[in-house]
Amino acid sequence: MKWKKITKVLIVFAVIASIIAIIVVQRNQTKLKKMVEETESIIPVTIMPIEITIYEEVLSYIGAVQSDGIQSLSFKSPGKIKTIHVKEGDLIEAGETLITLDTVDITYELDGARQAMEGAYAQYQLAKKGPTPQEVEQAGLALKKAKEVYDFKLNTLGEMKLLYDEGILSKKDYDQVVLDTTMAQNDYETANQAYITVMEGTDPSLLDLYYSRYQQAKIMYDQKAALIEDASLISSITGTVVSLPYEVNTLVPAGQPVIHIRKDGAVVALGITQEDYAKIELGDNVRILKNTKTMDGVVSRKSNIPDLTTHLYQLEVSLNEQDFLMGEIVECEIIVGQKEGILIPIESVIVDGETYVYIQVVHEARRKNIIIEEILDDHIMVSGLDVGDALILQNIKKIKDGTIISVVNEVKDDD
Repeated sequence: MKWKKITKVLIVFAVIASIIAIIVVQRNQTKLKKMVEETESIIPVTIMPIEITIYEEVLSYIGAVQSDGIQSLSFKSPGKIKTIHVKEGDLIEAGETLITLDTVDITYELDGARQAMEGAYAQYQLAKKGPTPQEVEQAGLALKKAKEVYDFKLNTLGEMKLLYDEGILSKKDYDQVVLDTTMAQNDYETANQAYITVMEGTDPSLLDLYYSRYQQAKIMYDQKAALIEDASLISSITGTVVSLPYEVNTLVPAGQPVIHIRKDGAVVALGITQEDYAKIELGDNVRILKNTKTMDGVVSRKSNIPDLTTHLYQLEVSLNEQDFLMGEIVECEIIVGQKEGILIPIESVIVDGETYVYIQVVHEARRKNIIIEEILDDHIMVSGLDVGDALILQNIKKIKDGTIISVVNEVKDDD
């Protein structure tokens, strides 16, 4: 009997131990399953810190490679040809002096304009502080010089009137001579008034008038100085002289071509919209793209008259070196400046009724709505993000607002 009781007790203990073991195993399995589920719910991601990016503002167009053609050069003011430094068929380089005008008359006019300017300035100073003996003498000399210039202009006007009446001189050039004579008369009257002022004293109310006359005289002097500078025609291109319509000692009108040059190399011709016309300046850099080939160029010409058919404005880009076929169609990226903003990879954006991205906030993904400002190849410029935000790039389709994430890598936008 005793052994039977002991056996029953042992069996009971064995059963209890088995039950406890089963319960422990089940609890461990449950905990392990929960840990596995929690681990599987953490999404690994790559992030990119948001920062302000400075980038080129580029206008993209399609153009066609063409022959550079003929360029005609002219003087900005009329004059008599003094020297022709080249002949037809000559190869010329950019920066080479081609033709010069006789500057004797212009130099005389410049000297007169200088005297008029100095006289007007002296008159203004006299109005402020009164004359000194030296200024009295200077006013007298300025009056004499202004009278000489005025007399010279009157004589020139008479000669030009004869040429104009005979049809040799254009109305535009004749009107310019009339204007110059009028200005010389004004300068003479100013110098005369300055002399009278020196001798008789100045009305304080005339101070502003004298200063205005000085400013006008200075503008005239600057214009004459510019004419001296423009009296030498300098080549802006490399090419071959095709023709020279005028000979030495010939009087040429302003704006009339005096030399025709066939430019070396090629240009890319394209049409631009009215909106972009104001953004593009002569000399802007341009990237020319064709498959794997890339070449540099600059904007060399833009027309201010739109094409009647396309309503686009003609633009020409000069190539720094020629490696394209004539007629070849190429892409043109015109660099018109720089912009700054927040650029993000386009693949990080989700469009689902709203446009948004995910950013990292501690260990969670948080949704943030954005506005697309501009598309730039595989990146977009956006608003709605802040500098310092951590943009999520990887596994964005596997997460939602509040998803637990684990950062496995951090990249820069230029990586």
